[in-house]
Amino acid sequence: MFALKEVTLQRTLLSKYGTRGVMYYKNKRIAHTLENPWLNNQPRISCIPNGKYKVRNDNTGKFRWWRICDIPNRGLIEIHEGNKVTDTLGCVLVGNAISEYNNTLYIRNSLATLRHLKKILPNNFILNIEEQNSKIIF
Repeated sequence: MFALKEVTLQRTLLSKYGTRGVMYYKNKRIAHTLENPWLNNQPRISCIPNGKYKVRNDNTGKFRWWRICDIPNRGLIEIHEGNKVTDTLGCVLVGNAISEYNNTLYIRNSLATLRHLKKILPNNFILNIEEQNSKIIF
């Protein structure tokens, strides 16, 4: 049996407006990420806890990219397209840049980034979510 490849999501900024991060694969930055703020893992409004999660190709979810599995007290968490935190419902958005305007974070080129990730990432992998040296603003 083969070990699953690992992708790291390094959270870099936690604020009441959202959680920014950078995704790495094979020690290379492959995407920026945008999630809900940390609100104690509350469904639909909080980012998920730090940790290691199995991720699988998703053929049944709403967006059908990847599903993040076995999150305590949560379900239906995906990696998918979107433009701002209100598009996440607790999921992880990816893009090639993040900007801010009027206290709203925006992720850019989300769909193009997902198409690129689909070419370079395996169908199933481990997602390691961590917060080393993250800036926290509340």
